[in-house]
Amino acid sequence: MNFLSKEHRGFLIFITLVAVLRLLIAPYVGLGVDEAHYVLYAIHLDWSYFDHPPLVGWTQYFFTSIFGVNEFGARVSAVLIGFFTSIFLYQLLYQIDKNANKAFLAVLSLYASFIFNALFLMLMPDTLLFLFMIPIILSVIKLEENNSLKNWLTLGVLLGLAGLSKYTAVLFVLPIIAYFIIKKRYALFISPKILLTIVVALLIISPVIYWNILHDWISFSYQSSHVVGSKSIHWLGFFRSLGAQFGAYNPLLLPLAFYGLYKAFRSQNNTLFLSALFGLTLIAFFTYASLYKTALPHWSALFYMLFIPIGTYYMLNVSKKYVKIAIAFGLLLSALAYAELVLKFIPFPDYQSIHRDIYGWDTIIKKANAAIKDPNKEAIAVTNWTLASRAMYYNNPYKTKVYLIDKRQDQFDLWEDKNKVGKDLVIIQTKFFHKNLEKYMKCDKIEPLKKFDIMLHKHKVNTIDLVMCRNFQGLQ
Repeated sequence: MNFLSKEHRGFLIFITLVAVLRLLIAPYVGLGVDEAHYVLYAIHLDWSYFDHPPLVGWTQYFFTSIFGVNEFGARVSAVLIGFFTSIFLYQLLYQIDKNANKAFLAVLSLYASFIFNALFLMLMPDTLLFLFMIPIILSVIKLEENNSLKNWLTLGVLLGLAGLSKYTAVLFVLPIIAYFIIKKRYALFISPKILLTIVVALLIISPVIYWNILHDWISFSYQSSHVVGSKSIHWLGFFRSLGAQFGAYNPLLLPLAFYGLYKAFRSQNNTLFLSALFGLTLIAFFTYASLYKTALPHWSALFYMLFIPIGTYYMLNVSKKYVKIAIAFGLLLSALAYAELVLKFIPFPDYQSIHRDIYGWDTIIKKANAAIKDPNKEAIAVTNWTLASRAMYYNNPYKTKVYLIDKRQDQFDLWEDKNKVGKDLVIIQTKFFHKNLEKYMKCDKIEPLKKFDIMLHKHKVNTIDLVMCRNFQGLQ
């Protein structure tokens, strides 16, 4: 397809304007928990990491090296991924019946799904997979049509990059195998060219394997317990997961994803049928996982990224009015959310602000550092990993160290030196993460230093207690 033709111009103008808008917003929104964590990956560059493969950290390193370790530099890559993912989706939808207007409206549904307006601003491992899934689907179709060495190589590179992004990319292999079996392309399994795909993919993910060999395979043991964390079904958590998905993806558009899955399975279009196999694999896995552990909404984002637009495309043939209402509703709320992120004009009640996790950490760290007299003998500490990612990121310009004081094994244990015992620690306690330090840690003396509120429009966003632990000697 020729993107320079007039019929695609409106689509390209729209996604370009949104990308520019997101870049303009990026510097004015503080980093969230996970965002800050992945920027720390870039600061502590490594072959791989405790909780994820390294591509998210390498990507952040590349862009923060160009634009600086700041909110803008941390978000350029996510904005670009959102732009190119939109193009891939548009291509996939346009090839159904060459209807540019329907393809545009279908991609527009992605912009009206709330969580994607976050994932295309804030880089996550899931965001990287958005960039690879549709090209993988298209490369499999191309390989089926032409069993060439080049097409096997392309598939190997794409699968390797997906594996370098997130461990759940291994799920991509299952629908590919199922597709070849259903289509009775058995010869592809015994083609010597398949070895090229396997070798290339393994070479690309070899940094993950190498790092895990050095660290006793801790990533794999962590992921196995992280995704399915219980041996018994938790129905309450399961229904919470479902409810969170409805809220995160736009309750008017989310049902269209399952309509899209149904239509794709019934389609004679090979690309859509393979997409359906991908979608069924993904949603089945995350639904199963949510039975045992409450799933975060973005875990199933790959499924909804593909099938909300596909479902929207087909629903346009049934009820164009419903689609327009659903998209208008989502775009209006998404625009309001973007405006609030930058302008902060809504006066939320005390401690109920949507800015709680992304506002005020520069102030918190500044005041904590003001309490440090000797960085060689004193340091800053937090007692929860979600606090640690933001504390370490915003502390980056300072000479002091930040420690995470907890019993949980994670990436922070690998980053920290072992010299915190014996130091005086300035502990950051927040309204939402507040421990009884006398019962939690061993100190010669625990004394309050400073208490202050993070305020926005005369309402409290958070309340911070800075507490000194003299001569830290470990946990109780």
